[in-house]
Amino acid sequence: MTFDEEAWPRLQFEKNPLKVVVAQVRFPTSHALADPAVHAAIQRAVGDRYPKSLSPVQEVTYTITPKGPTQAQIEGSAIRFGDENEQNVIAIGSGMVSFETTSYGRWEDFKAEFERLLELTEEHGAPTEVSRLGLRYVDELILDDVDGMAELGTVLTDGVLGSPDSLMRDPRVIETTQRSTIRVEDDVVSFRHGYVQRVDEGGQQTSIYVIDTDIFTAAPVPWDSAELLDRVERYHTWVTNIFGRSLSRQGIELLGGRER
Repeated sequence: MTFDEEAWPRLQFEKNPLKVVVAQVRFPTSHALADPAVHAAIQRAVGDRYPKSLSPVQEVTYTITPKGPTQAQIEGSAIRFGDENEQNVIAIGSGMVSFETTSYGRWEDFKAEFERLLELTEEHGAPTEVSRLGLRYVDELILDDVDGMAELGTVLTDGVLGSPDSLMRDPRVIETTQRSTIRVEDDVVSFRHGYVQRVDEGGQQTSIYVIDTDIFTAAPVPWDSAELLDRVERYHTWVTNIFGRSLSRQGIELLGGRER
């Protein structure tokens, strides 16, 4: 079976490898969401959960053509609000909204925050179409008792690393990068993963394997909060299956994994 047909168990890890999780929606420009008065209303609405007003970020878009990238289009600034530790951050611009966390706990909590963000966007921006809905998980596997690419074969499956005699598993490898882009009807799965050795100022070497899964719509869809939440729920299932099939049983044990 392929990842979209599987049902891997949801795991919780003592050594949580998740660095960041982001859900983002892009839509045609809503000028209302560029209004300072609307910004103030949104700040009041989210102040209990996101009391810190963070520096805005510019939305810069490039279009890739056969002749190369086009000139950058600056769509405006996205206002951002975070919790006290800035571990959970929402961003709202005239053409996008996103929720990002570096302290991911439960999918149900993440989805609930994203749902509230969609409701805010509907209330103040009234978009009618979604040009892109995406969900991205970035994991970093840092294992103290695994030294080098060759030993990662005990943590990750052959489906990720390739066959045991692959050059990608040469014990002298210091960095790898691999990427797959998969089309599933009207969705796209971008699966990027790779190994890197990092050396700190004291000469201490750390082996890290990054698994970066980004799933998004391949074509515009109508704005319908219920359908968007159903779609992002499906994306979460796919991410769970992709990560689950990437780890060996020993890898799950080393990370302290257990079913939720």
